[in-house]
Amino acid sequence: MLVASLVTAAAMARALAPLVRHAIDKPKGLSPPVGGLGDLAVLMGVVLVLLGWTLQLAWPALLPTGRGSDLTHHLLLTDYIERHWRLVHDPALAAVMGEMAHYTPGSHLLAALAGAWSGTNALRAFYPLLAVCATLTGGFVFLIARRLLPTQFALISVMLLLLPLHYFVGAFTHDGFLAQAVSSLFAVFMWWAIVVWDEQPSRAMAAVIGLAALGVFLAWPVWIGPPLLVFAASLLRGGLPGRERVQHAAVALAPVMIVAAVYAAGRLEWVQIVRASGGALAPSIETVGWAFPVLAVAGLAVATTDRRTRITLGLLIALGVQAATLWLAAKANGASTPYLAYKMTYLAIYPLAVLGALAIGRLLAGADARAVTSARAQTAGWVMATILMVTIVRPAFHEPRVVPIVSIDLYQAGQWARDNVGADCVDYLVDDANTAYWLHLAVLGNARASSRAAEIERYEPRAAMGHWIASDQTMGYAIIDERLMPDELSSRVEVIARFGSAALIMRPGAKPCLSR
Repeated sequence: MLVASLVTAAAMARALAPLVRHAIDKPKGLSPPVGGLGDLAVLMGVVLVLLGWTLQLAWPALLPTGRGSDLTHHLLLTDYIERHWRLVHDPALAAVMGEMAHYTPGSHLLAALAGAWSGTNALRAFYPLLAVCATLTGGFVFLIARRLLPTQFALISVMLLLLPLHYFVGAFTHDGFLAQAVSSLFAVFMWWAIVVWDEQPSRAMAAVIGLAALGVFLAWPVWIGPPLLVFAASLLRGGLPGRERVQHAAVALAPVMIVAAVYAAGRLEWVQIVRASGGALAPSIETVGWAFPVLAVAGLAVATTDRRTRITLGLLIALGVQAATLWLAAKANGASTPYLAYKMTYLAIYPLAVLGALAIGRLLAGADARAVTSARAQTAGWVMATILMVTIVRPAFHEPRVVPIVSIDLYQAGQWARDNVGADCVDYLVDDANTAYWLHLAVLGNARASSRAAEIERYEPRAAMGHWIASDQTMGYAIIDERLMPDELSSRVEVIARFGSAALIMRPGAKPCLSR
């Protein structure tokens, strides 16, 4: 898979290099032109800084840091792929995996492959993969903004992403929306490809749009609709002969339509996700602050007078329409919260950041849109970028690290228990209910549709430890964080395996429940 991926990537780069170079060097209506060593240096700086920052958020463990059930559910599907090296095809696995048996597995497959390629495992590889995705997403935002604005204002668009921090990186560092974070990269990549195609339509760039669409669908298909609608609207707008229009549509849309049809066959249950409730952040001033929405609204007003922003505006409108549709669908089906409608905000921050930078550029340039490229406006832009570096970037980079609920020691103890003791007779003596839930489902592989899983969802650390101390526990074995073990328990149990700070303990006379 690695060899095939590298060969395909090299072939694509060679085929698309002349087109992309031409598209970068000659955008319409912008002077000085995009490209050159200056833009490349800024882009590389954006990528390196974002990558270093996102990695240090989870340093040194570099393990997934999200909380809640979503993290466990994603790691459950990743564990299945890593163990079997095939996708979920057996309908009976829905009782074990829940909705993850029908989930599009693109991000989970990437994590499993990254673990295999790096000689580690998917648990270790997932967070670095998410960091790379978030970093490249910021890079594409810079490239999109650069086609509208000079370099310094495009850089400001990336800085503005740090205002709605809970939506930008919080999607995976706090909420555990791992697949969504991967899909963000492909959605923004698709947006960039549509912008480039709209400036100079070609079948090669239509193919890039098609590949990006595949990535969006396979990682998290909820976001595929808005960019597809924007591309379809661009096709209908005209500018291409009818025959070429059909060819470009086929190249861009046929692959994702075929893959979606193949994947959906027998998996229509995943459509029921539109009725789900969940813990997505509701957009509010408390979550994004006041500066970001004010700049975005100002940018919307500016964008209506600049035809080059039509793709970005179209994407934002399409996201709003889909959010309203999902909200109505959720309410009609009795969902307590419009979960997926709220999730549209996680993607909307990217076009809003570009529009915010557009507003800042117009503010510094005055009423004339062309004045944004003047020497005075560009100098003012660098001054503003420096100010935002201090007022936005510096505080964001000092955000406290999130302590992960997962650990390699507990993972190894769980794997050993699964292979040598069994999954049905193991308890969890850990200090977080999310950790117990992760061990029970994603590490030991127990079924979600069971009374024991329901008990784990109500896990209370002190009660679990108390049962073992009082010797009234029903399980013969337990995975324990040894830093939590009280003296009155250590004298009553035997440690049969130890992995760093984690251990597997056994009460006297316990028998394995392993079925071979």
